[in-house]
Amino acid sequence: MRLGRASASVQPQMKYLTLVRHAKSSWSQHGLSDHDRPLNERGRHAAPAVGTFLHRTYFGSGSSAPLLPRPDRLLTSTALRALSTAQIMREQMQLPPETLILDSKLYLAEAPRLLQTVQNLDENWQHVILFGHNPGMHDFAERFLARAHVPKMPTCTAVLMALPQAYWGLADWGLAQLIGYVTPKALEKRFPTLYAGISRSDGED
Repeated sequence: MRLGRASASVQPQMKYLTLVRHAKSSWSQHGLSDHDRPLNERGRHAAPAVGTFLHRTYFGSGSSAPLLPRPDRLLTSTALRALSTAQIMREQMQLPPETLILDSKLYLAEAPRLLQTVQNLDENWQHVILFGHNPGMHDFAERFLARAHVPKMPTCTAVLMALPQAYWGLADWGLAQLIGYVTPKALEKRFPTLYAGISRSDGED
């Protein structure tokens, strides 16, 4: 299920990784570099919607117990569209500013670079969110998961995963468990009044 919660509970001996593809960006400002493209209106609506849903559903801000520990750090590509998505979600998750870290190596990073980033994360962190770009994010998710399949990652999609080891340095392909897969289209379909206009009707981005 795209929005369902897995039956697992927080395990202190595990690491948790969430991938978020940046929200929809604008191509309307001619002369801007790809790195500096801002979010468009749909992206500015989708980012807080997805951030709020993650916060309430997975991180324990609602009536139910947390499924995952609150993120220790949010690592983001320096591209404006990724950084803006991360900043918006940090605010929705009520995390302090110092939890947000910029990493220029995440800009348009391919799957091997993302794996290297994960392997080098601080071992004191139990849960990290990475904000980046396709096709690298989707390729990484597909290769990182043990059995589950992520059909695609439209803009502002979140993929939540658990690693069956206590050390980031042991992360490798084909080991992670899928805990959640959240897309703007699924949110809008389930909550049409609350989240109207955060996705395209055809499901593309």
